[in-house]
Amino acid sequence: MEERENNIILPSLPTGQELESARFSELDHYWLDPAEDYPEPHFLFEYNGVGFSPLGGIQALSGQKKNGKTFVLSQLMAAALGGESTRIRQYLPGLNARSSTVDFIGHPPVVLYCDTEMEKLNTAKVLRRVHWLCDWDMRVRHDRFNALWLREVPKTEKQSSNKERWRLIKMAIEAKDPDVVFIDGMRDLINDFNDLAESADIITEMMSLASQRNMCIWNVLHMNPRPGNDDESKMRGHAGTELGNKVSDTLISIKHKDPNTGKVTFTVKQQDARDKDLQDWKFEVTEAAGNLGIPRIIGAEDFAAIEDEREKREADDRFKTFNFPQWGASYTDLEKHLRAQGITSNRKIGHLFDVAKEAGILVKNEKKKYRYNGLNKDIPDDYTPDLPFQGTEENKAPF
Repeated sequence: MEERENNIILPSLPTGQELESARFSELDHYWLDPAEDYPEPHFLFEYNGVGFSPLGGIQALSGQKKNGKTFVLSQLMAAALGGESTRIRQYLPGLNARSSTVDFIGHPPVVLYCDTEMEKLNTAKVLRRVHWLCDWDMRVRHDRFNALWLREVPKTEKQSSNKERWRLIKMAIEAKDPDVVFIDGMRDLINDFNDLAESADIITEMMSLASQRNMCIWNVLHMNPRPGNDDESKMRGHAGTELGNKVSDTLISIKHKDPNTGKVTFTVKQQDARDKDLQDWKFEVTEAAGNLGIPRIIGAEDFAAIEDEREKREADDRFKTFNFPQWGASYTDLEKHLRAQGITSNRKIGHLFDVAKEAGILVKNEKKKYRYNGLNKDIPDDYTPDLPFQGTEENKAPF
């Protein structure tokens, strides 16, 4: 209602419930609604079928100094970028970007690599190592793979070199819009990694940035020295404690040297996870590309068997999302479903059908239609097709 004062109409002031509603209005954006179906996380990576590194989260890679952390980064970056590269399947069997997540983001993943520690030559070797695994020209820049070399960033009149590095990384994220960022190492973004407030501020900012842009941010941070017990070691400083509390995944890299042969290998373990636990994977550094040092997951000699299993999992993932009618689906229906997922190659479509039929994922019924049986499920000997109105003697339709 309006009030009059000296013949001037004044707006009425909010009272009662209106005042209460206005007071708390800024909370409206943050209320969680139990009636809404919030999506399951989309894991960017998987190892032997187990997902890790969800979009919208931050992750950590740790280990003692000179324990192969940068080689692990090379594996993750190559897995994100390489797609169907034969070299990746040969050298990194079981480790790949999850196909359903790549479909979700709608394009092959874009990677931003930020190195704050190494000499320029060594950073260039990391790039060439990833290019070699992806079967790209090692000396031609690729538009999906960008690298910042931040070791020699100077301080400015306004802030330290550490703060300036973080500012440049944020600028690069804005410029390149990556799906995953690797920061090697996080220590060089913080003036004092034992300052609780400073550590909390940058990690909170990373979490917000990852969530808003629906990407992953991987941070490399050294462990406190604890020889012989890396599984229980913690990342350094308050930064390490805060990072460990906030990440979705923590991987650690551990170096082993055989006292008899001198052979060096590395083990990657998952110290923390918010989903299923990953299997450990072991790798060695080979001379496949001269002095670049190409990591090879031990067990790659079983490449054929691992590749066969990978193809079965992919076929299962592709077909299980189709809503199969009771009477089954036609080849054409399923082909359209695959094309809607972004598969345009007739050869690839035919291969997925072949894999699915051979693995028993798709089974034909009496009407020559396909039904979904699922991966690793036995087909019962007494199977009869699930046709309309079919039932047992005790449970037949009443007509």
